[in-house]
Amino acid sequence: MPRPKKVLVPALALALVAGCNGGGGATGRVQVFVEAEDTIPEGLQPGTGEENIVDGWAADYTKFLVVVGNFRAGRSADASASLSDPAVYVVDLLNLPVGGFVLTEFDDVDAVRWDRVGYDIPNASASVEAAEGTSAADLQFMIDNGFSIYVEGAITKADGQSCLPGTDDCAPATEVKFAWGLAAGTSFDDCAPEEGDAGFAVPSGGTAQIKPTIHGDHWFFTNITQGAEITERRAQWIADSDLDRDGETTLDELRMVKAAEVFTPELGYSVTGASIPVTTAYDYLAAQARTLGDFQGEGECPTRAPL
Repeated sequence: MPRPKKVLVPALALALVAGCNGGGGATGRVQVFVEAEDTIPEGLQPGTGEENIVDGWAADYTKFLVVVGNFRAGRSADASASLSDPAVYVVDLLNLPVGGFVLTEFDDVDAVRWDRVGYDIPNASASVEAAEGTSAADLQFMIDNGFSIYVEGAITKADGQSCLPGTDDCAPATEVKFAWGLAAGTSFDDCAPEEGDAGFAVPSGGTAQIKPTIHGDHWFFTNITQGAEITERRAQWIADSDLDRDGETTLDELRMVKAAEVFTPELGYSVTGASIPVTTAYDYLAAQARTLGDFQGEGECPTRAPL
């Protein structure tokens, strides 16, 4: 059975309060939720809108597991102020509790702005726990493989084709499946909402609800975003990378596809800003997997580092 949410023990809670409530002033509470972007449970549709896949494919997920935790917050105005919980969980983003999974909570927090916020999407280790809604089998699967993220799904298109990269050799492909597990552990810091100041403000006597948000569309992006999602979404590269045309694009196939053959400037692609060198389609997938951690929905955590 999934383990219950980790609760701070009184001694640790007191230590956290002592580190942040130095003046005995107004306080409030902080609740931290893990939230899935709509593209994960709802998929992506073809079209010309900002959230659509512009080359005609639809995409849907049947499994989306992510490792998330080590939430932290601080204040630029007071270097001694600190909130932190090192707990890390495997989260099934297609089976979240209503309202999201409560990652951690803090009581008696200074009612001020906490402008330095971060969390991790690390590679799974033996110390991670199962979030509410996550099976014991999925927890063990992630630990055994050391993955930070695992997804299963498919892209579909009624008149879809798979064209061998760099050639005009095309064949019908109405559905292409994928099952990808990646050890792409990354820390995300300097989180800010889409609009407004960095971090979050704690209301006096109230509760600040903080939502690290995991996005499910970044490997469809035509660039590596950092700060704003100014991009198109394309999926043809997944179909073209199905080299044996068996209806599934594997990680081994992605490793054999040259990035320059499927992510071309003519289609608007750019790998500028990638955290790793991008020479293959696998590299592009891994680089985008290191950008999935966002904040309060569409807000960004632009400071990223490999774990």
